[in-house]
Amino acid sequence: MADGRDITLTIHGLVEFNDEVDGEVFAEKFSAFMRGLAASDIAANGERRHQFIIGDLRKNTATAQIVERKNKVAAITHSGASYFEQAIDEIRRDSQPARLLPLKVVESVVTLNRGVGRSFQFGEIKVEGDNVIRLDPYLAAQAEKVLADIKKLEGKPAYFAGMALGSFDGTLRAVDFQQAQKTGVVRLSAGDLPLTCDISRVPLEEIAAALEKRAVFYGTARYDGKSGLPRLLEVRRIEVVPKGEGLVRWQAAFEAPPGDDEDWEAQ
Repeated sequence: MADGRDITLTIHGLVEFNDEVDGEVFAEKFSAFMRGLAASDIAANGERRHQFIIGDLRKNTATAQIVERKNKVAAITHSGASYFEQAIDEIRRDSQPARLLPLKVVESVVTLNRGVGRSFQFGEIKVEGDNVIRLDPYLAAQAEKVLADIKKLEGKPAYFAGMALGSFDGTLRAVDFQQAQKTGVVRLSAGDLPLTCDISRVPLEEIAAALEKRAVFYGTARYDGKSGLPRLLEVRRIEVVPKGEGLVRWQAAFEAPPGDDEDWEAQ
């Protein structure tokens, strides 16, 4: 099978230890190096398409040369070694694309740089035909920062941003007619959460009939992507829930009622 690119890892020992590299340190870095290549191969191709074969191990310089070799016949195969190289460059530059890298790739870069200046002097990664990538305190700090940002983003739920027709069950607690845009606050039946509403297009008598009563509010919900609730509901219709209908009526509130298309005409 056709070979990919050669990639080499070199770890330099501390000056105070005569530049010798501790075996456990090299094993940790080599393991992270291989995990990074494997994760990069998957990221570049959607699956593993390369083997990373040990081409050479040099004890006197703590160097491992890896040969990238295709293990699947495919029309298009992207180099995992090149992806790893580019990923490290994005991390060093603290770029926005670095925040989109796979977690395992970034974690491998963090481990590769961990302890630099303390358990080893510095390291080098060289992809065949390209510049040397240096493992140093600066890259260590950048990798930790990018990893923290990715984990922070992973912990956040993905909320919808945009507009959608919807209906909400709640009680109109307050209204403000003093501004050009008439607004109200609905306390939702589920969770008693406040929802700001634009009620400018609702007839005054309909608003008065719904005040302090449980009702269903139909309209266009505007979501800003920061919460599961809309930032604003532009109300087109209010239907007061008759007493005694309870949960059955509440469930029906999430279905759009029949009506003329112009009742739902978007702004």
